[in-house]
Amino acid sequence: MNYVSAFKTVALTILLGIGALVEPVNAQSNYPNQPVRVVLGFAPGASLDAMARLMAGPMSEYLGQPIIVENRTGASGNLATEFVARAKPDGYTLLYSGSGGFVVNPATYANINYDPVKDFTHIGLIGTTDLMVVVNPSVPAKTMDEFVELTKTDPTRYKYGTNGAGNYYHLCIELIKQKTGAKMEGVHYRGTGLLLPDLIANQVQIACVVPGDVRSHIESGAVRGLFMMSKNRSAVLPNIPTSAEMGYPDLVRSGWWGFHAAHGMPQQAVEKVRAAMAKALSDPGVAEKLTAMGVQLVSETQESFAKRISETLKANKEVAHQANIRIE
Repeated sequence: MNYVSAFKTVALTILLGIGALVEPVNAQSNYPNQPVRVVLGFAPGASLDAMARLMAGPMSEYLGQPIIVENRTGASGNLATEFVARAKPDGYTLLYSGSGGFVVNPATYANINYDPVKDFTHIGLIGTTDLMVVVNPSVPAKTMDEFVELTKTDPTRYKYGTNGAGNYYHLCIELIKQKTGAKMEGVHYRGTGLLLPDLIANQVQIACVVPGDVRSHIESGAVRGLFMMSKNRSAVLPNIPTSAEMGYPDLVRSGWWGFHAAHGMPQQAVEKVRAAMAKALSDPGVAEKLTAMGVQLVSETQESFAKRISETLKANKEVAHQANIRIE
């Protein structure tokens, strides 16, 4: 079974499961009877923005109302997240978020005016992706152990790059340092778009990213995949070994994307949005484009999505505390 067919099967499972719940609700609720706003904390052109707009079309068709994607940038996504947390919980203001900010910023920023667990209705998960570690091709190490030895021999020679101090990629590298004893200095960029050119130019030698960031650079040979931070190999990059294969089964990190609203959103509206999500994910064109971005479609209940958020936040706080990361 190819990747798109597999994802279509997952999406159909989501759709059928939700549909059984939604049909009785439709007769009881006229939601939505006006446009729905989807807020995100990143600029147009970012992968999160592209995904939100990709989902918006088929979701709008299902709901029978326009979906307006609104970019509220600033403070690494905190402004958008706080805006939705304080919005009226009627289902007309949604947040489209990724784990890179939603469950990272509360672990690393000193002043956060929202609780990602308690202040939101967690509507549904779109999909996940495993994080991966990549290096400049000049790095001779072929395994994590070999790389760790290189860093211990010359701690100032090998530098890691991130997409921003206190961001998910930063925590990813700090976790690696904590688990392996690697010695590296960090260089923090204002976004992945600035990080990757310096990684390719060998200004930094290692980075933690999602496959969608670097797939084309791996295929061209501009960077080399060291390992996936997962137990199973990636469907997108199946030739890259996993952390488990390299002897680090606990060195696992993944990213995810999903929809949220302010706490208290009516369950009837939640089910309507979940059904619209499932409808979008059953579209072959949507599934294929998400696959190309390295997204693995996942069927998950509201409860399991909320549990995922709580557990990831806890893990991030532990890494940030040990690494003494605090963004004022």
